[in-house]
Amino acid sequence: MSESTSAFALSVLGLSALMTDFMGDRVPLPDGVRDVLPVEAAELSALETTLTGVFSSFGYREVRTPLIEFSDVVDRGQDRGIGRAYRMFDDQGRVLVLRPDLTIPIARLIATRMADEPGPVRVSYAARAVRPPSAGTGQGAERRQVGIELAGAGGAEDDAEVIAALAAALQAAGLEQPQVAIGSVALVDAVLDAVDADQDARDALWGALQGRSMVAWASETRRVRRARGRLGTLLAELPNLRGGGELLTRIAKIAPAAADECARLLHTLDLVAAYGAPAPMIDLGVVRDWNYYSGVVIEAYAPGASAPVAVGGRYDALGARFGRPRPAVGVAVTLDLLHHAVGVPEGREPRGVLVVGGSDTRVTAAAMLRATGIPVVGVLAAYAGPEEFARTQGLRYVARPMKSGWKVVDVTDGVATRIASLEEGPWI
Repeated sequence: MSESTSAFALSVLGLSALMTDFMGDRVPLPDGVRDVLPVEAAELSALETTLTGVFSSFGYREVRTPLIEFSDVVDRGQDRGIGRAYRMFDDQGRVLVLRPDLTIPIARLIATRMADEPGPVRVSYAARAVRPPSAGTGQGAERRQVGIELAGAGGAEDDAEVIAALAAALQAAGLEQPQVAIGSVALVDAVLDAVDADQDARDALWGALQGRSMVAWASETRRVRRARGRLGTLLAELPNLRGGGELLTRIAKIAPAAADECARLLHTLDLVAAYGAPAPMIDLGVVRDWNYYSGVVIEAYAPGASAPVAVGGRYDALGARFGRPRPAVGVAVTLDLLHHAVGVPEGREPRGVLVVGGSDTRVTAAAMLRATGIPVVGVLAAYAGPEEFARTQGLRYVARPMKSGWKVVDVTDGVATRIASLEEGPWI
């Protein structure tokens, strides 16, 4: 085969593959996004309802922000801009961005539209954040999150409330013992103050910490001149330190500059315990990619989840970037990750009725049953295989009219019963 023939053949094969991708089940989607089918969508909705219900019980009220914002406005949330994002132009040439983060828009909303509300302001949200995935990470571009933000209160009491609300929401969603870990930007900064790290050293150390590079962290700590003795050992070990109140007490003794933040975190732990929530673990390796965080940093984990199912923390300076200084703390649960961990929410068994004839000969009977609040799907009287169809639709019962009354089949176990009318069915 000649080179020209080979090239032509490859081009035809490439075109054929491309055409195949756009046909049938292989129609492509952009990297990092996916479709959600009915069963999973229903389970995700149930989880969302559970989480928002718990957050509402703590006094958090729902707000909504637009998916599209001005790029220069959102960029205010980060010292050097938001970085990776989907950007576009409007018809006036202004740069727009699909929100890559939910905390920044909420901070903008609170600082502007809710500027005159007496604090503290409690808001919740259920929304998508969209951000291009980093190359080679396998991360999704879309994240559906349910979260809360508490603005106008800067105490340990407020940190504890958010942590307790998160734990309660995760427990309600099916995690019996949520694993919550907290770190602290302020504590790390205090230790850096104790060793008199200059700005270049701070930037390098924070870069290593956010990049999860312990090799880089160890290399940079050796360059800090005052990092000697017990203080030097503390700095070198800092990202790997985990424990409870005893760890904070030890850090406060070694680095007195960190004593205030250690005391605050100890108070937070005591208050979380007073809520009856599981005790968070202190993990000083917990950091976030967004540099607006200024105090406590929060993560929650679940068996089977590939990443923290919830993240958040304190961001006291963010509101000022939008014109209204207010200390604030918040946390957000990523629904996909939580769903992967808990599976089908408890109590979400198939329900509803498939009424044979409900779309032609028994329309009125189906409509009357639907009016009672029972999900009802009608099919033609001559429909073949209604039980299999009911299973695919997430319906539990098939009701088939007989000469006298109805025959009802529970598709979960195949048990059949006879009833006189639909108002007497097992779904009542």
